[in-house]
Formats: sequence, C-alpha cells, structure tokens
Amino acid sequence: MACETQWKGLVRALGIVAVLWQVPHLAGAWTLEEAAKPYRGMTIRTIGEALPPLEAMKAMAPEFTKRTGIKVDVEMYEHSEAVNKVMLDLNARRARYDFILQPHRELGKFVANGHLQPVDRFLADARLRDPSFEPDRVLYPALWREISWYKGKVYGFPFTALTMYAWYRADLLNDPKEKAGFKAKYGYDLHAAKTWKEYRDLAEWFHRPDKGLYGTAIQGKRHEALWYEWLNFLYSFGGDVLDVKSGSDCGPVIVNSPAAVESLEYYKSLMKFSPPDTLNYFWDDVMALMQQGKVFELIMWNDATYAVAEDKEQSTVAGRMAFDVLPQGKGGATGQVEGWSYLIPAYSKKQQAAYLFIQWMMAYDQQLKQHLNGGASARPDVYAAADVRKLAYSKASMETNEVARPKATLPQSAEMTDIMVRELSTYLAGQKSAKAALDTSAKDIAKLLGACAPLKYPVP
Repeated sequence: MACETQWKGLVRALGIVAVLWQVPHLAGAWTLEEAAKPYRGMTIRTIGEALPPLEAMKAMAPEFTKRTGIKVDVEMYEHSEAVNKVMLDLNARRARYDFILQPHRELGKFVANGHLQPVDRFLADARLRDPSFEPDRVLYPALWREISWYKGKVYGFPFTALTMYAWYRADLLNDPKEKAGFKAKYGYDLHAAKTWKEYRDLAEWFHRPDKGLYGTAIQGKRHEALWYEWLNFLYSFGGDVLDVKSGSDCGPVIVNSPAAVESLEYYKSLMKFSPPDTLNYFWDDVMALMQQGKVFELIMWNDATYAVAEDKEQSTVAGRMAFDVLPQGKGGATGQVEGWSYLIPAYSKKQQAAYLFIQWMMAYDQQLKQHLNGGASARPDVYAAADVRKLAYSKASMETNEVARPKATLPQSAEMTDIMVRELSTYLAGQKSAKAALDTSAKDIAKLLGACAPLKYPVP
C-alpha cells in the first residue's frame, strides 16, 4: 500500500513537471523570440486596404522581423480590390496569404465556406500564447465579438475598430464673422450640429460654390461607400436593415420602414449643397476634397481622419479640423460597428507564424504606435494614453464606438450590400422614389435570405 501511494505521488509529480514543460510561462518567462524559433526564416504574406492603419503596420513589421526572423510581406489595395483578391485566393485555395485583413461583414461567408482557421487553438497553445495577452480584458469585449466572432466562435482580432462620424472645418465654425452671420439668419448660435436640421443648416450656410467651397459632399457613386454612408442616416433616424441584435443573426427585413424612407429622403436633400458631380464620388474623393479645403462638413471614417487632420504634407486643413459624434435623430445617439479583422486562412501553411505576428500587433505598444499614425485601436487603454487624447478626432471616435450598431455578417451580406447600392443609386439618380427603392431592396433581401427574414413592412 505504501509503495502504491509513493508510485501515485511520483506520477503526480511527473505530471506536474510535464505540464510545466509544456507551459513556458509557468516554467519560465514566455518570450516572443523563443516562441518564434521554429518559424525563423519564414516569410508570411498579408493583404489589406491602402490606408494609414495598414501603412503603420507595414512600418512596424521590420521590428517584428528583427526579433523573430519572420519576414512580413504586406500587399495594399483599394477597399474593393483588397476584398476581391482575398475572395479569389480563398475560393481557389491557393494559400497566397498567411493572414488577411478583411471587413467583418465578410466573416459569415468565409466561415460558411470553411475558409478560416479559428484562433482558439492558438489561444490554447502555451508555446504560442503570450500570457499577457488577455483579449477579454484588453479589448472592447462587445466590439471584439461583433467584428471577429461568428456564431459564438472566435476567428480573429480587430485590426481596426471603425466607425463614421462628422468632420467639420473648425476654423470656419469658430470664425466670429461666420458666427454673427449664421445667428442672424438661423436664429441660433453656430456650433457643430446636434440634430440633422442643424446639419443641413450648416451645409446650406457654408455652401459657396462660386468661392470653391461646398457645404457638404455625399458619397453618391454606385459603390459600397454609398451604402456605408447612408447607414449613418438610417440608424440615426431610427431605422435598420434587419430587426436583429447581432450581425450574425437573421431576422425580419425592415429596410423599407417609414423611418428608413425618411432618412433616405433627407440624405438626398444634401445633394443640393454638394459638388455637382457628387454622384461620382466615393470615400477617397470626398476625403481629397476635404484635404483641399473645398468642403465644410461631411460624414467619414475614423481610419481616414489622420490624413486630413494631422498630415500637413497631404492636407491643407491639417490643424483646422474638428470631429464630433453624428447628429441625433429619432434613433438617438448612434454610429455603426465596422472593422477590419486579422483572420487566418485555413489553407495557410504558416498559421503559427502568422498568429505570432497578429498577437504581437495586438500588444499595447504596437497598438499605440499604430493608432498615433492613423490607426483605430480596439483597446480602451490606447484611448487613455496622453498622446492619443491630444488627437483632434480621438474623443469622437471613442464616443461613437460606444453607441455603434452592428450590421449583417451573414454569408449573404455582400449580396445584401449590392442590392442596397443598386437601389440607393437609382433613387439618387431620380429613377425611383425613396419608398420604391427601399421596397425593392426589402423584397430582394427577403428573397435572398429566405424564411429567416420575413418582410415586416408590406411591399406592392
């Protein structure tokens, strides 16, 4: 009996030693260099949108290479091209990319087709997992789950926590002559718009095309930018596309509600204060107009803000901009949940090396550097940094993320967007009424999604 007890004790001791051997942060300090040893000499390739956040990541990658011996090759393209190239590569299973940076609305399609490697296996691997990386603690939990999870399973981490808010020319907004003239005409003090009526008043007041200044500039091109921009108005007016609580849920179609129709009619009313060719513009075009000082206000992405507000080499209005949450309508304070996520293709042969880079990029130091150079971090502690608080757009970005609403990440989300872009475009071009365009959208989306998405509002 004594021998048996001693034997069991030895087995338990050996078991503990085995666990310690497999868990480096228990046996000794975990280091990136040690974790990366099996992958030294590898080159991992990624692809994303050519905007400041990716440029910042590319600039930091050599530091990772210096520490690990793993090279990082970054491809940068315009939004739609980056999405299309990834989809072609995944469908062909060519494994060109070892990790991808993609908008979260593509997530459902990727998962449904088996294109992604869930990251829970890496989080559970003590050889790869940095014990100081605790996503539930260091990230906005709701945001992480909305843009990087699907149906309760984690597939990645936020590359950018995106949203849209209002951009204004602060120098014009604070000009004493403008203040006096505005109050004389509208009967209230000139300030950043808190309501959509005030937003239109501002657009009207500053609309001076004869002087090369436009009140606003909507993104009216037949492009997904049109859909993204209109969503801000839809949500704020109290509407939505589907009546659901999460982007991965399917539910009743409500995109043709009275609130949605009202929001679309208001949106089109801003065309009269936009440049004459505004129906040819998408996000790059309106951002360029703002950089050139040709627009007073517009609605735009937070990850594009740096190029206008801080980059004096590109922007004539750097240092003269202000940023605020969207004006409120019947839907209250709103924004939209959007983001590009780090995702690992199921076909990559270098998944572990890719995970190590992603994990390194999610650490505070890298997130802070990226954010200060045009990024949009999903870490609350980054927004608390003194240098971040100095950024003109930081407060608006943080506040909007806190009230942002999710959008569909269903496998059919891209087709839903195509339907909406088509119908929104026909309305702006004067080919249909707002109600007719949204009724068609609702009918086509309901048909696309099937039984899980009945029409809540009847269509002719």
